[in-house]
Amino acid sequence: MTRMKKTVFIVLIMLALPSIIVGQNPPPVSVAPPGQTSAEPPAPGTNALVDYTRQIKYDGLTLSVLLVNNRTVEILFQAPLKYSMRARAGQQTLLYVQGTTQKDFDLTNTFTIEQDGQSIAGVSTSMKNFVNGKVPAGQRIDGIVEFPKKIDIGKPFTVKNGSGSVQFILTPEAIKALAPPAPSQ
Repeated sequence: MTRMKKTVFIVLIMLALPSIIVGQNPPPVSVAPPGQTSAEPPAPGTNALVDYTRQIKYDGLTLSVLLVNNRTVEILFQAPLKYSMRARAGQQTLLYVQGTTQKDFDLTNTFTIEQDGQSIAGVSTSMKNFVNGKVPAGQRIDGIVEFPKKIDIGKPFTVKNGSGSVQFILTPEAIKALAPPAPSQ
């Protein structure tokens, strides 16, 4: 990627930061019917954020790691940024990373993906506090991690960050939801 394109991409992300709607419209909370102690979790394939998000838990921080794709980009971004992000997610692997520190936390924004014995290093772009170093308690962390290669979502993969990691094994419904529609005849 040329330096100019990367600069334009970072500027677009920074301008769109107020437009990011993660957390503004959480899924509705369902109430358990009488006699049940908890509500059923959403059915696979019905909530894109649930289907493509995993968490890395640390002492003092839980990072939500979301696989950006044609379903999640519609929830995360507004036009015109969503079109650029959808195109990028179609060409390479993108992760949206978010969390809020519970106490002072020494963050590293270095991420890798491991799949089939190969390790791919990502390039991080900070939207808010997504930089290497101390992040004070109560601060929100937001960022994008770009990987130069598109991974195979049909196979398990592991996202690693610092001393933490999380494995993604997508459900058949989540994989099918990302398949392009069949051509009409």
